[in-house]
Amino acid sequence: MATQTRLPQLNSPFLVAVRKSGLLTPDDLVAVIAGSELEPDAPPMQVAALLVRKKLLTKFQAMQLLNGRTQGFVLGRYRILDGVRQDRVGMVFKAENTQTHEPVALKVLPTDRANDPTILRAFMHEVRGAKQVNHPAVARVLDMDFWQGTHFVVCEAIGGPTLDKLVAERGPLVPHVAAQLAAQAAVGLVHAHECGLIHRDVKPGNLVLLPDRRVKLIDLGLTHMLESPWAAVTKRIKTKEYAEEIAHIAPEQAWGCEMDARSDVYGLGSSLYFMLTGELPFPGLAPEMMAERQIRGVPSPMKVKPAVPKELDAIVQKMGAKDPHARYQSAREVVAALLPWLPVAQWSELGITEAEFKQPEQAPAAKPETKATGGGWLSRVRRLFGG
Repeated sequence: MATQTRLPQLNSPFLVAVRKSGLLTPDDLVAVIAGSELEPDAPPMQVAALLVRKKLLTKFQAMQLLNGRTQGFVLGRYRILDGVRQDRVGMVFKAENTQTHEPVALKVLPTDRANDPTILRAFMHEVRGAKQVNHPAVARVLDMDFWQGTHFVVCEAIGGPTLDKLVAERGPLVPHVAAQLAAQAAVGLVHAHECGLIHRDVKPGNLVLLPDRRVKLIDLGLTHMLESPWAAVTKRIKTKEYAEEIAHIAPEQAWGCEMDARSDVYGLGSSLYFMLTGELPFPGLAPEMMAERQIRGVPSPMKVKPAVPKELDAIVQKMGAKDPHARYQSAREVVAALLPWLPVAQWSELGITEAEFKQPEQAPAAKPETKATGGGWLSRVRRLFGG
């Protein structure tokens, strides 16, 4: 029978790899092959294409299997669907919960860091804290697990480009748009800091733009795995890729000093500079940029883009001051400074109330933007943004 002539394909090296991976059962394979027009000796690429077309495998899974990989596709109750990126914390994958079919982002932790009991203990403590943060401007941490030697963290799946990719593709953002996004990220940081968490890696690559122009901060609670930029094991210190990864860290972080909420304020200020100008505050390789930020703070974005409002220019420079004492002392102060740019429609959802910021502490240069006029500062902001 036709079905029987096709069944020997199940013993081909490719389909043996598929079975070993745990992604499909033998019954799944029998059903799809028996109902196909494939020849018994069809090449592996053709069989893989069929499985992708039938949505039994993703393109990522198929390519990995064609390259001989059979492990790591299933971690506990999560199935790996696609690779997303490699960053300083670990590999990030698109995955799904096999029980609920919920899409998630899954971060696999580096083995050398996860095997250090001191680092792992501190990391687990921070992840537990991050699971308590439930806010529209922060990607939620859902789970942490261990499966066959692999530690991984499961987070809310966020659809949209990161701001570093957006700026790389489209160029600098319009000032009021960049300020809106930074204001939303600052609100997310307020809630994280109130939960006792410091992000440690606020950068455009950890800010995701959603289709409705909201922004979400990702990787909260996952940065205890980060190495010191000057760690002896760092082999990429003089590479362009490594420089981009640490382009927005605070001066105190660059030298392994103690960090606090003001370090995140610096990272957000540096990110805002990048959004406004399309350039890094301190270009070059890691040694040069790290030395430069010890000498001076984030430069004036107006010198690169004269259209940047002077009030916003002053805010960026205060956020990115090299001395932590010269910065805004909290994310809450940053929100107060950027409040005129925060979309009015999002205040209630993002936890902002008029009473909370009735008399905000401001940078001197930012006061004209929030000074009470006419019906008060709230009325003025509503007029500015059509609220």
